Amino acid sequence: MAWGMRNLKISIFGSSIMEGRIGVNCAADRYYSILQKKLSERFPEVCFSIFNGAVGGWSTRELMTHVEEYVLDYSPDYCIVMFGANNKDLSNPARVLKEGELEQLMEEFQSRLSGKCQRVGVVLNPVINERHWVRNHPAWAESFKIYKGLNEMLEPEREKARAFYQKYNYPVVDLAKLMSAEPCRYVCEDGIHLTPDGHRLFADALFALMETLLIRNGHDTNGR
Repeated sequence: MAWGMRNLKISIFGSSIMEGRIGVNCAADRYYSILQKKLSERFPEVCFSIFNGAVGGWSTRELMTHVEEYVLDYSPDYCIVMFGANNKDLSNPARVLKEGELEQLMEEFQSRLSGKCQRVGVVLNPVINERHWVRNHPAWAESFKIYKGLNEMLEPEREKARAFYQKYNYPVVDLAKLMSAEPCRYVCEDGIHLTPDGHRLFADALFALMETLLIRNGHDTNGR
């Protein structure tokens, strides 16, 4: 019996870490390009189409205003999403999310995405405080009297994302934990974006998770 190529659509949603353009010189070295290659080699009878709807620098509020065209319109089979970045831009107070707003936006995402779509959550990677441009910015001075730096200031955002992922049983790649032992190896000189090693580590972690999901969902043809 002849078998046709299976087609699976993967959407990516989030800000610059998910967009993946920064930190590598070659597009083939971006985490999602590595992921697509690894998945295609592991599952040779599946054609993986990746739709990157992430936008660098955008808050969760800004992203959700475009979730229809950047994610929903593609009717993805899988959606890899990161919440909790760019919501604390104190240099632009109008962009700062209000208390409880992130939770509301995440719930909106959950309700609008098809129940047939497998969600995968990503937790924001470590920030290296001494490298990040906000360390000496006056708008952050008062907050840094409470928090040691931006990395610590973002931890409550990470915790909200973790709690949301757990609530809805999202499989999770927690970059903050994954990269905590060697942040300087995985984070660029700008203090936030991923180095080539960071892209590879991210891709490897996503692949391991996606491989398990794809096998569970009946896409492993090796034993057919």
